[in-house]
Amino acid sequence: MVKFLASSFTVLLLTIAAVKAQINPALYPKINEVPPVTSPEVVAWLKEIDLTGAPTIELHVGAPPACPNPPIANECYWTCDGCAADDITACAAPNTWGLTFDDGPSTATPTLLDYLKTNKLSASFFVIGSNAIQYPDTLKREVTEGHHLASHTWSHHALTTLTNEQIVAEMKWTEKAVLEATGLRLKYMRPPYGDINNRVRFVLKKLGYIPVDWTGDAFDTNDWRIPTMTEAQVIDTFSKSLDTYVASDKAKGFYCLEHDVSSLTVNVALKLLPLGITRKINFASVAGCESDAQPYQAGSTAPMPTLSAGTSAGQPTATKGGATPSASATGVAGNGTVNGPTIVDPKNKSGASSIAVSGVFAAAAAAAVALILA
Repeated sequence: MVKFLASSFTVLLLTIAAVKAQINPALYPKINEVPPVTSPEVVAWLKEIDLTGAPTIELHVGAPPACPNPPIANECYWTCDGCAADDITACAAPNTWGLTFDDGPSTATPTLLDYLKTNKLSASFFVIGSNAIQYPDTLKREVTEGHHLASHTWSHHALTTLTNEQIVAEMKWTEKAVLEATGLRLKYMRPPYGDINNRVRFVLKKLGYIPVDWTGDAFDTNDWRIPTMTEAQVIDTFSKSLDTYVASDKAKGFYCLEHDVSSLTVNVALKLLPLGITRKINFASVAGCESDAQPYQAGSTAPMPTLSAGTSAGQPTATKGGATPSASATGVAGNGTVNGPTIVDPKNKSGASSIAVSGVFAAAAAAAVALILA
């Protein structure tokens, strides 16, 4: 029994070490730069898709780019024309704040995660690949605590300024980083600056991505303007947007623009979210808003986190049908606790010894979880 326990514990420690292993940035492109399209990885990715038939639209210039004058015919440029095509621009659930955060993960993200966990809220994190390889354990924590991951490209360059091949490189390197960190292959994305047109959409669809914009200027929190715009101004402006929304029929929800890129943006988020709670607005991730039970693409190596339709108002709340949202919908258990690994003691004939052994493994497993999330 002792030898069995010792060998099993060794296997557990090796497993912990493997899970805790960091991504090797040396195997990825330079951070915050558009990846080269001549690397073996990108060349292979380009062979997997057919980009013939992509709309011929000249590249824009700038960061973010200026609006073309006159507008380009048939471009459907969301940033300048307000043309969204079939992008998702509003949360499908009524009276719901589609909670999204862009540009992370960062050193400030854990503070936001602590708040979301305490208030039993689920969000979608549109992550930048360059940041993902630096903070892979934060990605793991986001998934473990019931949040949804999506792409915000590798380097946060405006996609209408990049070639089709560069767009592929931006998306696939980010996809690879998140897959390596979590085992999940991303399905949703948000274009940096909201910069998207029909050419960009064509490439994204070839890669299996669904673009998610935000619900217009009224739901841009302007957190990215701090400190040029004061925190008080940000809160006051967004409060008025929420009041206008609450006074409407609220038949659809909204997606806001928020960021977890710095302590400035996270700190203001901790003051904006209570504004929705006090106004009795529900919250959901993109997966919850869109009732997507398969919020990641096929090809994930980890079990698919199944998310059904569901919203949260800062605590487990009843839906229209009177039922409490399921744990899979909100990322929390019915009692409000975050879902985590459940250790089941196997029944055997060794009586008290089995209790002692299972207790050791329970402690070891708890230590494993702590190490993984550390």
